[in-house]
Amino acid sequence: MDILTTSTQVDPAVAVFYNKVLLKRALPFLFCLKFAQVRDIPAKRGNIIKFRRYSALPLATTPLTEGITPPGQQLAKTDLTAKIAFYGDFVHLTDVVDLTVEDAVLTETNILQGEQSGQTLEVLMRDILMACASQTNAAGGGNGKTPTEPAVTDVTAVTKALRAGNARYITNVITANDGVGTSPVRAAFWAMTHTDLDDAWEAVAGFKSTVEYPRQDTVLEAEIGAVKNVRLLSSTLWHKDTSTTPDTYKTAVVGKDAYGMTRLSTLTLKNIVKAFGSGGTSDPLDQRATSGWKASWVGRILNDAFMHLLVSSNKAGSG
Repeated sequence: MDILTTSTQVDPAVAVFYNKVLLKRALPFLFCLKFAQVRDIPAKRGNIIKFRRYSALPLATTPLTEGITPPGQQLAKTDLTAKIAFYGDFVHLTDVVDLTVEDAVLTETNILQGEQSGQTLEVLMRDILMACASQTNAAGGGNGKTPTEPAVTDVTAVTKALRAGNARYITNVITANDGVGTSPVRAAFWAMTHTDLDDAWEAVAGFKSTVEYPRQDTVLEAEIGAVKNVRLLSSTLWHKDTSTTPDTYKTAVVGKDAYGMTRLSTLTLKNIVKAFGSGGTSDPLDQRATSGWKASWVGRILNDAFMHLLVSSNKAGSG
């Protein structure tokens, strides 16, 4: 029998080949800030914003009496205030990492922090919207749970509530064209929901998938479809409460100008990089560098009548 020299006797000096093309991260869709009014505070004007709304005047349906001046009306206003807070984070890097690691570590750090900052502000705005005073428990589904999964009757109830509050649609009608299998899409409110509910929404009577839209240029990346006058966006970052039985989800249905956000105009979102040695006497050997971000931000519900929460569970056997 031949005596073989195998990799047991002579193993590779470098046993692992490192593929320098970094893997993609699984990232959630972000859309919450798209529908916020943006009212930034100019430089040197403080850190508290005041929103003001005047109350509508009652209708003047009583005929005037000849020669008699009517009593007139008194104006009324509502003020809403919000105080900006600051958010941020950073990563500390050593010179050894910079000198020995094959990756463009600082570049990748900047990308990671861009994702971190975007998701941070998304969750902050989401949590503010979850405090909306107007909500309905889904009751039209057939899973036997309380609340049920969403149903077309629940969508109708929510849109009726929004219309009763004089909420305005955000999107316009998408008119039909000659595309096969397409049909018009109504003017709509936007609904923000959890991806767990995608199949539950698709099972709602009258659900129209985005592939059935007559035009694709108006479809948002996170959009799954529409039910009546509601277009649906879903993300893994959206509300899910696992402390309840069953798990419950709050889908926010919003109209135009329902909420807003404010930043300092001089510091909306900033990437801050401190190079090796920039610490002066605290870093005499150029051993440390940092990359970070800082943002000024506050969100505020501006009119509860312009948004509504639909609280639901998932389909039977799901979630």
